[in-house]
Order: sequence, then C-alpha cells, then structure tokens
Amino acid sequence: MLESSNKKIKVTETLPDDLVDHIMSVCLPIQSVLRNRFVSKKFKSTEIRSRYLDFSKIYSVRCSQLRAVSFINSEINRFVLLLNHIGVEDKVLSWVNTCLGKNIQELVLDFSKSNTVFEIPVDFSAIETLTVLKLGWCKFKIPDNSPKGLKLLKTLVLTKIDRVTKEMIDAIFTNCIHLETFELIKCQMYGILSINARNHKKFRLLVVDSMRNLLDIKLDSPTLKCFKYYGYVRKVDFSRVYAIKEANFHYKRTYTRFQVLATTNIFLEAFTYRYIDGNMRNPTFCFGNLQEFQICFKAPSICNLFVIAGFLNQCPNLKKVLIDINDFTFEPGVFWEVHHKKKIQIQNYRLNSIKFVEIMGYKNHGHELDIMEFFVRYAKSLEKLTLKKPRNPKSKLFEPNDARINHIKSILQKKDLIEFL
Repeated sequence: MLESSNKKIKVTETLPDDLVDHIMSVCLPIQSVLRNRFVSKKFKSTEIRSRYLDFSKIYSVRCSQLRAVSFINSEINRFVLLLNHIGVEDKVLSWVNTCLGKNIQELVLDFSKSNTVFEIPVDFSAIETLTVLKLGWCKFKIPDNSPKGLKLLKTLVLTKIDRVTKEMIDAIFTNCIHLETFELIKCQMYGILSINARNHKKFRLLVVDSMRNLLDIKLDSPTLKCFKYYGYVRKVDFSRVYAIKEANFHYKRTYTRFQVLATTNIFLEAFTYRYIDGNMRNPTFCFGNLQEFQICFKAPSICNLFVIAGFLNQCPNLKKVLIDINDFTFEPGVFWEVHHKKKIQIQNYRLNSIKFVEIMGYKNHGHELDIMEFFVRYAKSLEKLTLKKPRNPKSKLFEPNDARINHIKSILQKKDLIEFL
C-alpha cells in the first residue's frame, strides 16, 4: 500500500486494533504467532486464540520448543506437536492434558526426534470429542472398558509404538465404534495381528507398515475396502473380508533357506518382475538354497516365460525344475511379443546350476518352444530336458514345429539332451 510514490506505510497502521488482534491471535499459523508476538509489546500481550495449533516445524530450535510449551489459553480443534521431549516432559504433559480439556478434535503427538520413548500417562477414556489421533514414539494405554472414551474416533495412526499387544488392538476396536482408518507403522508387535471389526459399519482402511515380528494377519472386517501392507511376506487371512476393493502389497526383499518349493503360477504373479507406475519392480525374493522348483500352472494366468525366467534368476543353486501345464495353455499375448521377448534377449540370466528340466503336459505350443529354447541357451549345466505328453488323451495338441525344434537342437552341444515321452 502506497500513500505516495516515495513513501510506504504499514498495513497494520490502517487497520482497526481489534481486527489486528483477531488476525494475530486467530488467523495466523501458530508458528507465525509465536514469532510475531515478540516484535512489539502490543503483540506480546495478545492472547493466542488459534484453535489449530501445529508445532510440527519447531523441533529444530530448542528455545522454540521451550517457548512453544508455555502458551495455550483457548479452545482447541487441532493440536500437532513434533519435538524432542527430553527436558520438557512435564510441560508437554501439562499441555496435552490442557488440550484434552478443551474439546480437542485432532491430536498429533510425534516424539521420534528423541532416542527415548515418551511415556504418556493419559487417560484416553476421558476424551469424548477426539476424531483423529496420531501417536509416535510413545507409550500409552487405551482402556478396554470405557463408556465414553474414543467413541467418536475416526482415524487412529500409531507410529513406532514400542509395544503393541493383542489386548490393545482389541480395546481399540471395542471402544472406537466409528473408526474408519487404522494405521500401524513401524510398531513392535509379536505373533498374530488380529483385527476384529465385524460389528463396525464404517471401518474402511487398514495400513500395516514395517512390522518385522508379525507372523500372520487375520482380518474379520466385512466393511473393509482397502488394505495396504509394507514389509516382509506374511500370511493374510481375507476369508472374512467381503467388501475389499483394493489391496496393495509392497514386499521387502527376502532371502529364503528352504531347498524344495512346490507352488502355482499365482506365486510367480506376486513375487517376480512387475511394472508399477511405469517402473520395473525387482523381485522380492532370493532363494539362495533352493534345489528343486515345482510349479503347476492353472487358468487364468498372466504368466509367461518372462515371469518364469525372472524367478529362476533369483535361484543361484537350483538344480531341478518341473513345470506342470497339463491343464493349461499359454496365452502370452501382445505384451510378450512387444516387451518381454526383447527383454529376455538382452537379460543376462545365470542358470548355471540347473541340470534337469521337465515339462509335463507338452502340447507343441509355440510358447512351450520358447521355454525350451530358454533352458537350452541359459542352463549351461543342463543334462536332460524331458517333455511329457498331457495325461488327458483328449487334450488339444498343436501341430509340431519341426523347423523350430531342429533349430533348438542345433544349439545343444549334446544332441541327446531333449527327451520326448
């Protein structure tokens, strides 16, 4: 604002005092309020009346932390605190308790900037208005028999909680009858994570992220629509989940120790190379000790040689491969011809330990010949490649491509490696 071409005036000089006070105490972000109240005596005496207190960006300056935990005077809708609690525990607890007495709706407490877990002796049964609760790097209790507490809670996020127990999970789903979103991120929990939300009508989203000590996950939630999992492979029981529309699994690379694996094509579809958002995702397994691999293909399937090859490349000590396609016919499609086939030609596959390959249900299909040629080219220690006819005499057989078969045989150093049965 200009009074003349060469003279500037302050905006606050043209505004009424009550409007300036309202802007300072209510409208500005809390970080700006804390900074500006020390600009003048007038601002310093202004009461903080902001209902949205977000202190998530002040943890880097220690004096700001101490200053922050000394202000709170009004009713609060949202309170966010991210700091190192060491040395200010009493003030933080006093602040949190004050928030809980002022009709708080959203509470976010994250103490992960400290190396010490913060124990919060807060009675959550007294919180009747809370709709969003996010806790990180702290210890707390949720009572399992509360008539009031957390009844309105819609979102619960627990991050780096040192000890999550079955009793705690049960208490959450007993009390939080309106819960819609539940997230467990980098928490410590041993054994089985069991979600009993059969009586919930609004529960929609479950996130389980980086929980190393889980064995299984059991879901009893008829209304669950989205499940997101990040971490190592675990068994997930979906038998009582009827409304699920989206399930995202992001597995970490795992090294397995067993020597024999018998599975179906569904396993390969989940754990080999895959395009995600335009980028190739690497396999999530390395079977370092695997000696024998048996796979049974069943329709429908998107598997082709590229998927099989990607898995075998993660098995450095594999000696025997059995592929059962008795009740299956490959349909590799255009994607194979345009993308996968070229990638196999330029990929450096190391299958030096494979000695025996058996294809059960061989029908002279073109893609079966692709598989044959793949093993002949890359299995340097191959001693026998056996092709067995389908066990069902009514199975459809294709016309043999003698020229292609002769070409494959010409690659062999030992002419008697391929056996037709």
